[in-house]
Amino acid sequence: MTMRLHRRLWAGLLLGAATFTTANADEFHRGLEAFNKEDYDTALAVWEPLAESGDLNAMYNVGLIYDEGLGLEADKEAALSWYLPPAEAGDVSAQFNVAMIYDFGDGVPEDNKKAIYWYSEAAKQADELAQFNLAVMYATGQGFDVDMDKSVHWYKMSDDLGHAPAQYNLAYLYDTGEFVEEDNQLAMELYMKAANQGDSDAQFAVALLYDEGDGFIEDDVAAIEWYERAAEQGHVRAQFNLAIMHDVGEGIPEDNLAAVKWYTAAANQGHEGAQLNLGVMYEHGEGVDVDAEQAMKWYRMAADQGSRDAQYAVALMFDEGVGVTEDNVAAVAWYTRAAEQGDPQAQNNLGAMYDAGEGTPMNDKEAVRWYSLAANQGNTIAQNNLGAMYYSGEGIRASRTEAYKWFLIAGELGNEDAMDNQELAAEGMKRSELKKARKLAAIWLEEFAEH
Repeated sequence: MTMRLHRRLWAGLLLGAATFTTANADEFHRGLEAFNKEDYDTALAVWEPLAESGDLNAMYNVGLIYDEGLGLEADKEAALSWYLPPAEAGDVSAQFNVAMIYDFGDGVPEDNKKAIYWYSEAAKQADELAQFNLAVMYATGQGFDVDMDKSVHWYKMSDDLGHAPAQYNLAYLYDTGEFVEEDNQLAMELYMKAANQGDSDAQFAVALLYDEGDGFIEDDVAAIEWYERAAEQGHVRAQFNLAIMHDVGEGIPEDNLAAVKWYTAAANQGHEGAQLNLGVMYEHGEGVDVDAEQAMKWYRMAADQGSRDAQYAVALMFDEGVGVTEDNVAAVAWYTRAAEQGDPQAQNNLGAMYDAGEGTPMNDKEAVRWYSLAANQGNTIAQNNLGAMYYSGEGIRASRTEAYKWFLIAGELGNEDAMDNQELAAEGMKRSELKKARKLAAIWLEEFAEH
């Protein structure tokens, strides 16, 4: 969960000749009628002369047309020049829009100090959007040093007016204890206020608090309800978490069909974990028919994003010719990517490819290197393979002591092949060599258990 710091909302309010006295009300309303019919050329033609004569309502509306590029190319500089007179006269919408233009520097030089000034003027008039943006600027130190006291003050002011993004950001501060004393109860209260207004980030945050029981009694049923609300709005992390709960049956009966539905929704938005899990569902036929090609499709998408588990899965499918034509060269390439990220299974299999010369020239030293990396992570197949390399002296200096050590370690961790190899390696070893090997294995196993 992250704090939203740059949610800048546009006022975009059209003045209807109510804020200031309009000298020519009939003409002004003729422009308003044209505007409402989306006849912006006529509206501008009517309002611009009024604006030039000093009509503040017309000035604002002309500024809005230039600002949003209605019927013409957007011109922020022109918009600013028209907004400034009504802003200086106290119109809150004009003040907010002037602040926005200076804030983003779109078409005019960015000027955070002027943005802060105009947000402040609008904020003093209880404009919740200006209060929120002012809080954001104090929180991020735009135009001055970070001042979280002022930021929290303006978030609270905006919250009092019911502004959901302010409620979310304020909740996040209390949730994480950043700059304020952590208060999960108050965080939940604020998240809930925003969530009940339909804010999907807040809905996700509420669900996560119930899911993890952070400061509350864990409530999977409530978590699912709020994940669903956020997921239905397209919140990708909510979709993924909801899929997980259906997948493992957390708080609800296991439902692979629902899991596939929500994994798919999140995967189509590019969620790496959802793509990986969807690949698993297709590979094993959980909630869908077994479909190796679909599994490969989703694994590949996650792998391209850097998922080491997906990279291993892609490599394995190329290695075994599942869902694709067997391709040892591609398998080596994908094993390498996963192995370089520390995946022990990929490291072992990559070692085996170098050992056998499959998809790459035979290279015993590379085989030993990858077996060693996997073995030290507790992969028993790699431990057995490494023991065999020490036993035969392939890619490394032969050592019965090291061979026995690795066979013993793998056997202690349950590898039956290593148990058999341990007996073979022991033949002809001196008692002192066996004692040393057993001591080295015991030290390794103790350190491994601690981690």
